[in-house]
Amino acid sequence: MGAPEFEAETTDTARPGRGLAIASLAIGASGFTLAVATWAAWLIVRPPVVTAWVYSWVAQAFVLVLGALWFALLPISVLALVFGVHAGARTRPGPGRIGATLAVITALLALSGAAVFATTSWHQVGPPVAYFDTRTGPAR
Repeated sequence: MGAPEFEAETTDTARPGRGLAIASLAIGASGFTLAVATWAAWLIVRPPVVTAWVYSWVAQAFVLVLGALWFALLPISVLALVFGVHAGARTRPGPGRIGATLAVITALLALSGAAVFATTSWHQVGPPVAYFDTRTGPAR
C-alpha cells in the first residue's frame, strides 16, 4: 500500500480558443480602425460638398463608397464578436475580450454611420434612401 500515484501535470499553457481570441482581436482592431477612418472621411466629404458643381460625381461616388463601407463593417464586427465570445471573452480577460469590445464599438459606429448615410438629405443629388428636406416647393 504505497502512496497514491498522481498523473503527470501537463504544462501546456495554450488555452482552448487562443487562436480565436487572437483572430477576434485582429478583426476587431482592423474593423474599429476602418470605422473611425470612414467617419473621418465622411466628416471631410459631407453630402453638402457633393452638390459642388465641378466634382459632384466624384464626391457622390466617394460618399456611396463610404456608405458601402459602413454596411460592410456590420458583418465584420459580428465575426469579431463571435470569435471573441467563443474564445471566452465573458469568462476571462485577454485578447478575446478586447476583440469583442472593439467589435461592439465597431458595430455601434457602423450602425450610426449607416443610419446617417441612409437618412441624409442630399439636396437634388444622389440616391438617398429617405429625404428629410424641409423645404417647400416643387417636387424633385
